[in-house]
Amino acid sequence: MVTAEWHGIQQVIQSCRRCEVEQVAYLKVPHGEKRKPPCEPARPVRLHFVSVAPPLGGAYFWDESNRDAVRAGLFRALSTALGEEVSTCRRFLDMRFFLTPAVKCPSTKANHDHPPHRRAINNCAALLRDELLSVQPERILALGKVPFMSLGSIFGIGKDETGDDVAVFHKKTWLVDLRGQKILLGGTYFPGNNRTRVFLPSRKTLEGS
Repeated sequence: MVTAEWHGIQQVIQSCRRCEVEQVAYLKVPHGEKRKPPCEPARPVRLHFVSVAPPLGGAYFWDESNRDAVRAGLFRALSTALGEEVSTCRRFLDMRFFLTPAVKCPSTKANHDHPPHRRAINNCAALLRDELLSVQPERILALGKVPFMSLGSIFGIGKDETGDDVAVFHKKTWLVDLRGQKILLGGTYFPGNNRTRVFLPSRKTLEGS
């Protein structure tokens, strides 16, 4: 069953054209429907992953008709951390995991994915925060520098606390407040480019024990 809250957030995301109006560099607002999760999660989410942005075309995390490097890398890392196979989106959802991007539209340059401009990250931060409030995660993990920048702005984590390098902030965790609940927040490498260097929380942390 789709909740009114989740449906409303996704409608706002679909209709948003702020970056297009502001002519934000690299951002490509789709003319048709924006890519989005095929369903909402089973709450509370055990661990909510935040990726960078959906691609303009081709492979996409939630589309299993095409191979996706982000999905493959993340599922491999989860399978290793948990000691049990995670190989499909259905299994991912059943285990109460979920994923949404920090930036809601593709960011491209010369027909290749490109890190989103800071203005795009800032423009989308409120949308990501609304998704997190709806999802009710027990833990949040940023997959790369861009998602961590977005989450840092949402939760007021300054660069002086995190550094500017994944190699630094993936070693730390923060307790952040989300709807009056203390949530564990961390960051790790982007699995699409660093599939052999994805660091996840321990099995104990993933299972919430």
